[in-house]
Amino acid sequence: MDKAKRILALLAVILLGGMYVAALIFSLMSSDRAQVCFRAALAGTVLIPVLLYLFLLVLRAVRPAKSAVVDAIVFDVGNVLLKWDWQEYLLSIGISEEAVRAFKEKVVGTKAWDALDDGKRTREDVTEDLVQMVPEYAEEFRTFMRTFADGVEPFPYTEGWLRALREKGYRLYFLSNWNRECCEELKARGVMDFEKQMDGGLWSYTCGLVKPDPAIYRKLLADMRLDPKRTVFIDDNEKNVKGARDAGMSGILFKDYGDAAEKLRSIGVVW
Repeated sequence: MDKAKRILALLAVILLGGMYVAALIFSLMSSDRAQVCFRAALAGTVLIPVLLYLFLLVLRAVRPAKSAVVDAIVFDVGNVLLKWDWQEYLLSIGISEEAVRAFKEKVVGTKAWDALDDGKRTREDVTEDLVQMVPEYAEEFRTFMRTFADGVEPFPYTEGWLRALREKGYRLYFLSNWNRECCEELKARGVMDFEKQMDGGLWSYTCGLVKPDPAIYRKLLADMRLDPKRTVFIDDNEKNVKGARDAGMSGILFKDYGDAAEKLRSIGVVW
C-alpha cells in the first residue's frame, strides 16, 4: 500500500507539473492554448488529489491494511519454516526402520534429547549420553547425530511468506530449539537465510533455555520488546504453543502452510 501511494503521488506531481509547464510555454508563445492549459492545471490541482484519494480507498478495500490487533509474528523454525523430516531422512541414508522406530520411541522428545539444544554441552557429548538409550543401534545413532543437518531444507513457501508479511508491516521473529553445531552448519550452507527477513529472535542454544520453559518466552518478549497481547506465535508442537499462550501471546498450532495462513487471517493478519 505504501509503495502504491508513493507511485501515485509521483505520477500526480509529474502530471500537474507538466500541465503548468505547458501553460507557461504556451503563454510565452502567445498561444490561445495557454488559457486552456492553465485552467486544466487549476482543475487538476483540485480533481487529481480527490481521484487519488478515492482510488486509494478502493485499493484499501481490495487489499486491507495490516491487522489492527497484531504487530508481531513469532515463528518456530523446524517443520514450520524449514523442513526437517528426520525419519524420512534416516531411511533415505539406509538406517533401518527398526532403528528409526527405536530413536522415535526411546530418544527423540525426551529430556535428555532436549539437552542437545540448551547449548550447555557439545553435540558430541550429548550424543554419547543418548547412545546409551539405544545401545543396540549405537553406530546408526551416531550417524544420525553427525549428519542430520543434511536433511534440513527450506519449504517452498518460506521466503515468499516472510517477505509478504514483512512488506505488509509486520515485525517477524523466530523462537526455536536448535543445537549450536547444526545451526552453524545450516547457516554456512545458506539454509538459515530466512533470518534476513527477521527483526530478531532466539535460538535455544544462545540462551540456555528450551521451549516450553516459560523463561524462554519471557526472555523473547523482554529482549525484543514485544507486547504479548499483540504478538502471535506459530509452532508445530502443542506444548510449545501452550507455553506461548501462557506467556500472554496468541498461539497457532502449525499443521501446514495453508492451515496456518487461514488461522492468521481469522485473527486479522493479512498479506
